[in-house]
Amino acid sequence: MTPNKEDYLKAIYRLGGMEELVGNKQIAEALQIAPASVTEMLGKLRREGLLHYEPYKGSRLTAEGMNAAISLVRGHRLWEVFLMRHLGYSWSEAHEDAELLEHITPP
Repeated sequence: MTPNKEDYLKAIYRLGGMEELVGNKQIAEALQIAPASVTEMLGKLRREGLLHYEPYKGSRLTAEGMNAAISLVRGHRLWEVFLMRHLGYSWSEAHEDAELLEHITPP
């Protein structure tokens, strides 16, 4: 899975997409991208079985999508803790580097 797809899953997860439909506009704002790009990516994620997409209503993560999003969030938090405790990073530095490291860490 690409880092871009992972970012979409994380954004939908953080916007409440485990239980309710999240609108394309909300996702576009969270990721700071154009709404047209969101629509295209949601179609790809739907075809991969990672989310339920209802045109003009929104998206919700499937069980597989939720597991992927949770794994990413956990990995991110673990990197933050490691970087802060063992390498002396500040929280903002750790957060920034964890954003990169979460995508290359195996599950």
